[in-house]
Amino acid sequence: MKYILTTIILLLFLACSKSTPIPEPEPVHESYLSPKALQQLNFNGQELITVKIKNDFYYIRKDGKKMFTLTYDDKADEFSDGLARTKVDGKIGFFNANLDIVLKPIYDFAFPFHHGTAEICMGCKEKAGSMLDGGKWKKINRDGLVIE
Repeated sequence: MKYILTTIILLLFLACSKSTPIPEPEPVHESYLSPKALQQLNFNGQELITVKIKNDFYYIRKDGKKMFTLTYDDKADEFSDGLARTKVDGKIGFFNANLDIVLKPIYDFAFPFHHGTAEICMGCKEKAGSMLDGGKWKKINRDGLVIE
């Protein structure tokens, strides 16, 4: 009898308690090459190189840290004003030469920085080819603040 009563109380307690969902960790956008793949690269005295992996370009540091970058005319996006562009889950952001994301990927499109500003689009959609349709265009500074 005690066993049945204890079981019922335990079941009632479990049924009435609310579980707190475990928060998902922030997504990590950086990754590293395997040591074996890293050994096959020639840095020619440079700290950072671009490598084409399948159809995509990545910037890679000597320690193997890699960052996906946009590709235009079959070349990696170049650093402009110290930043290059990346795309994560369909959104564009910016990273520095240390391969740290400095402006989170939140833009639907972004041109490279030039003289401290970049044109970004929120809500624009890609059409056939490289055409963009709709959205609101703004200018941001290197801190991501809208300035125009």
